[in-house]
Amino acid sequence: MSKNNSFNGKIKSFHEKLIAPKVVKISIWVAILIFLPGLLIGVIIASLFGPGGYTIVDNYISDLGSIRYTPAPFILDTIAMLTSIIMIPIFFYLKNLLVLTPSNKEDHLKNNMALLIKLLAFLGLVFGLFGIFGLFGIGLFSEDRSTEFGLHLIFSVVVFGGLAIGALFNGIVIVLKKTIFPKIIGIFMIFGSPGSSILFLIHPPPFTLPFLEWTMLACLFLWFIPIAHFMLKRINCELKNQ
Repeated sequence: MSKNNSFNGKIKSFHEKLIAPKVVKISIWVAILIFLPGLLIGVIIASLFGPGGYTIVDNYISDLGSIRYTPAPFILDTIAMLTSIIMIPIFFYLKNLLVLTPSNKEDHLKNNMALLIKLLAFLGLVFGLFGIFGLFGIGLFSEDRSTEFGLHLIFSVVVFGGLAIGALFNGIVIVLKKTIFPKIIGIFMIFGSPGSSILFLIHPPPFTLPFLEWTMLACLFLWFIPIAHFMLKRINCELKNQ
């Protein structure tokens, strides 16, 4: 019994360190400053120096990780793997923010709502972690290292599917209860990322599949950056009060 308590205590201590305000603040800034500039640099290099003239209309994001399209495929591989690791504290911290619901033992309706919120936030965390696991996978198994099992394609589905479904669950929480995030962000999370994923699957003309993939990525940025902004505001307040 004491061993279980010791193990649980270590897990709790690690979780608290993982979502410490300073850790999450650094994670947000590093993730944004690594991925966005890295992606832009990768596109510029592929467009100017790639053998085929890279464009977001004709080329998939994953093409940035192939020597067939860019002389610097390592850029996408590196930023994908680094960003995925750095984002782990962000998703755990977001889940904690979403479940901050006061408990009232005499109010069964509120308690049931709190349980629903915890379930949705937990699912948002699980699918979000699946998404960032997929992000690591597309860097590790790039187009040039996809293997005979097509691992790159599998991880591409995992990253977009995981983050879109995670956004859906977290968006529902933001709409259902009062949080630090405006409800308009929650509404976009419900319809934006899942909607862009559906568009990719049905592939309506005249859009190309590569362009629709870039649209999915844009939709992820359009909710992640505002979420990160409000998280940083909250973190700065916490750090001031320490």
